[in-house]
Amino acid sequence: MAAAGRFIAGDWGSSFMRLYLCETGAPARILETASGLGIKFCDNPEAAFFDVAGAWIDRDGPLPVVLAGMVGSNIGWVDCPYAPCPAGLDDLAARMTRFEVRGVPVAIVPGLSCTNIFGLPDVMRGEEAQVFGWLAQAGAGGRRTLCLPGTHAKWCSVTDARVTRFFTSMTGEMFEILVAHSLVGRDMTPGTAIEAGDPAFVRGVEIAVSDPRLAVEHAIFSARSLRVTGSLSPQAARPYLSGLLIGCEIRDALAALAAAGEPVDHVTLIGAPALSLLYAAVLDRLGVVHAMADVHAASLAGLAALAGHTQPVSA
Repeated sequence: MAAAGRFIAGDWGSSFMRLYLCETGAPARILETASGLGIKFCDNPEAAFFDVAGAWIDRDGPLPVVLAGMVGSNIGWVDCPYAPCPAGLDDLAARMTRFEVRGVPVAIVPGLSCTNIFGLPDVMRGEEAQVFGWLAQAGAGGRRTLCLPGTHAKWCSVTDARVTRFFTSMTGEMFEILVAHSLVGRDMTPGTAIEAGDPAFVRGVEIAVSDPRLAVEHAIFSARSLRVTGSLSPQAARPYLSGLLIGCEIRDALAALAAAGEPVDHVTLIGAPALSLLYAAVLDRLGVVHAMADVHAASLAGLAALAGHTQPVSA
């Protein structure tokens, strides 16, 4: 018999597995944490899960499990169809894929899909737990714009606690590729933490936001041309490129939302603190009010809310 009031929540992405042994409450409390391989490294997800969580289950019994992220993708444990937008927490819960393995009830969050403001299909997996966790914590009604910075940043439109649509910006991945594999990244000083007050980051932001004609594909090459002409040091090149990319992303996202009839006067950032501070600096420069939320707290709140819907279901 499972220990009363306990459950396992997890964010299992392509690169990492993060599991939390939790106790129900308002808010849910983390008792222990554990980590393992990302789903893209797992030939046998069931074995990988029990390698990490097995000690908890052996001790506390067949605890209910709720997982979000790429674990529910076509390279994951099971392929979970996306929940279409507009969607609220109840819609997400109703579409979770549930099964029982080794006597343990597992529920996998489906992710969200939509047609974005550009008329293109868009998807997310994992971020939806953060979005609904923040909404559960904030009790937010009305219209909200959420930004989730990351490798594939998400810009979410929310109305009365329902995600209406969203779009993805690949800024984080572009930065990593450019630094590691492009001519622009050649001779850059190896990475240290980029800070919002770094003059080179501020310079990149200023160039990006001061001229709306400057498309990101044109702006990027300046990280090379300024180096060649002696106007940018190897130490400054990396934060400068970061400022360019994040500046262009936010500038273009706000313009696109306004053109789609969703003008933005406030943005909630849900992400890692260091990265959120960079986004906040750009929003400050553009005069957009913003707030920051802790991504781990938001994710746990979302998973805990969904865990309340988890019921043992036989395979």
